Amino acid sequence: MDRERRVRDIYHKGVILCKPDSPLQEVVKVMADTEIHAVMVTEREGEFPVGVVSHTDVIAHYGQDLMAIQAHEVMTPDVISISEDATVEEAAQKLLESNIHRLLVVNQEGRPLGILSTTDIIREIRGTRWVWYLD
Repeated sequence: MDRERRVRDIYHKGVILCKPDSPLQEVVKVMADTEIHAVMVTEREGEFPVGVVSHTDVIAHYGQDLMAIQAHEVMTPDVISISEDATVEEAAQKLLESNIHRLLVVNQEGRPLGILSTTDIIREIRGTRWVWYLD
């Protein structure tokens, strides 16, 4: 495993956005149609998001009228980001420390570029050899 691999080498390019007043039902449709697990909430494309709506945020409202709930009402605020130039090891540590499953990847100007998830890191390390200890 290359400890110097960079976030830019493994993250998902592109960010799916919604507005704070988007009905949760529309967010669910986008998640289901694109098989993504999080939608960033922002007023305008290119701006740093004010929050993120994840699968967990959505399922907490199972059985409710999702057209009556807006994204800002369920989003997790304070999006945590990482530079595309950071190492994968730094990203893994940030995910662990924050107890979250994805980071917003930004460029040097802080503009959103994509998402790095725990799954991306698992895929990065899957080629490593497992060591089994038996009694």
